[in-house]
Amino acid sequence: MGMKDSAACRRRLILAAAERLLGHYGPSKTTVADIARAAEVGVGTIYLEFPSKDAILIALSEQRYAAILAAMEAAATSEAPHAERLRLLLERRVDGFLALAEHGEHAVDLVHCGACPAIRSARVDFETRERALLEGLLRDGAAAGAFTCDDAPATIAAAILQAFTAFAPPVLYARPAEQVRAELAILHRLLLVGLARR
Repeated sequence: MGMKDSAACRRRLILAAAERLLGHYGPSKTTVADIARAAEVGVGTIYLEFPSKDAILIALSEQRYAAILAAMEAAATSEAPHAERLRLLLERRVDGFLALAEHGEHAVDLVHCGACPAIRSARVDFETRERALLEGLLRDGAAAGAFTCDDAPATIAAAILQAFTAFAPPVLYARPAEQVRAELAILHRLLLVGLARR
């Protein structure tokens, strides 16, 4: 195994250990020493891969957001009709956030800036990319005659995401998943009726 392979392996090991601890104890109660013990490496080894605990938190947060975005992108680029793509894109977003709650009491802290200010940059990047993805889908849908966009797709995308803040951290986690899914279905119907070609 080359040095790059061993560094990548060590990095994955550290992130996996950090993920387990952070999901259980949260960012404020997890130290670099705790992560080193769980990964069975020295504290110095952690700092070879990550300059700080915040860097570990950011890396884990970026992984979470990347997985959610990948699911959203798959929905947006599917062969389904545009209205179904939009519904799936927004549903996959919510599903991704809900799935995080299954990985420990504090697992959601990795996507909630209030709980972990270090991940703010990962959140901003995610929001920028999801807005661009949604804008592209709206633009394509309007060009194909599937949507009526009385405003610019960028403006509509921003408004949709603002309307969906109740389906994003931290508000999302204040309600049971069944209630979230029922409310989401209602909002999807309202949104799709509003965008339907007239």
